Amino acid sequence: MQHLWGQIFKMKIIKQIKGIFTIISTMLLGMTGGQKSKGARRFGIPGLALTLNIGKKFKLKHLAYFLLIPILCMGYGENSFLMGVFNSDFIVRIVYGFLVSIPFIFFGIKRWFWTAGSLIIAFIIRAGALGSINGFDFLVEDMIRYGVLGFWIAVNTFKGEK
Repeated sequence: MQHLWGQIFKMKIIKQIKGIFTIISTMLLGMTGGQKSKGARRFGIPGLALTLNIGKKFKLKHLAYFLLIPILCMGYGENSFLMGVFNSDFIVRIVYGFLVSIPFIFFGIKRWFWTAGSLIIAFIIRAGALGSINGFDFLVEDMIRYGVLGFWIAVNTFKGEK
């Protein structure tokens, strides 16, 4: 009986470590895409999400992460398509948070509802920098935005995994 509980405990720990890895990796890819190479965010985040799902647990719904590519390419800055349409930074951030949540519809309406709400709130947040290392700024708002996105990728990847 102790052996069984030990295995269950190990599996939970490994799942948590994989979840934390996913959140931190997504956050770093999002921050890098904002400051250095746009491709890190546009293709790195969907690529990470798909890579995590390769194997025995892969389902067609995981291909929905490909929908993140055009959304992340669209952007939400001053020169973005959305800014040209709405001409309001606040509205653009709400719409962008909603758009980023669209791929999560394939994982269930209830989960999508929570994803959309949390991503909209995350993209509305404005905050400063924690500091910088070698010209790389650690922006609180990017950490929140892409940390939340990473959290939902982790939830949809590792929930139900044995």
